Amino acid sequence: MGLSEHARRDDELYAIRRRQPYGIEIDGLRLCVAEDVFPPDLGYSPRRLAAVLRRYTPRRALDMGCGSGYLALVLSKNGAREVWAVDNHPPAIACTTENAARNPPLRVRAVESDLFAAISPGATFDLIVFNQPFYPSTTRRGVFGMKRDGGRPIIERFLTQARGFITPETVMLMPFSQVAGGENDPGAVAAQLGYTSRIVHRESDGPHAHVIHEIRAPGSRPDADRRGHVLV
Repeated sequence: MGLSEHARRDDELYAIRRRQPYGIEIDGLRLCVAEDVFPPDLGYSPRRLAAVLRRYTPRRALDMGCGSGYLALVLSKNGAREVWAVDNHPPAIACTTENAARNPPLRVRAVESDLFAAISPGATFDLIVFNQPFYPSTTRRGVFGMKRDGGRPIIERFLTQARGFITPETVMLMPFSQVAGGENDPGAVAAQLGYTSRIVHRESDGPHAHVIHEIRAPGSRPDADRRGHVLV
C-alpha cells in the first residue's frame, strides 16, 4: 500500500468518525462506539481476533490498544480472571470504561498508557492481543488515536517493551493484512527481534492475504498444547 492509498484509507476513517457515536451489539456485547474511537465493526481484524481468542484460556490477559474495549470484554466473557485494557487515546479509555459498565458482570481494568509505560514493572500476562495500526497515519492529528508511528515502528516498540511483561508461556496475537506492505508484517518483525511466531488464522480477500500471528518468546514451546490453549 503506497502513501496515496494510505491517505485514501485515512479519508475513509474520517468519514466513519463523522458518524460516531453509535451503538452496536456484537457477540452478545452491547457496545457504544464513542466519537474518535476505533470501531470494533470496522475491517477484518476485530471479529477475527475475537474468534481466535476462543482457542485460549488465559488467567491474566491484556488488550493493548483497546479502542472500544471489545476484545477486552471478549476475554472477560471467555473466562479470563483479570483483564487489562490499555490505550494511549483518552476517548478509548473512557469508551472502554463505559462499555464495561454496560455489560455486567464482565470486568476490565482500563488504563491510559503509551504501550506498557503505565503497567507496573514485574506484571506478566498469559495472553496479550494487539490490534495494532497497520501503517503510519498520513495526517498530523491521526484518527481514532492512530499516529505516524503505525506499522513497523509501533510493532518494534511493542515487541521490545513486551519482553518485561511476558513469560515463556505467554501468547501474543497480532493481525496483519498484505495491503499494509511486507515491511509492516508483525511476524517478520518478531523473527528479527528473536521471537518465534506462527500463523494461527489465514484468509484471503481477492489478491490479499489476511493473517493472525501467534508470537511467543524465544525458548517457548508452541506445540506443548496443540489446541493453542495457554497453559495456566
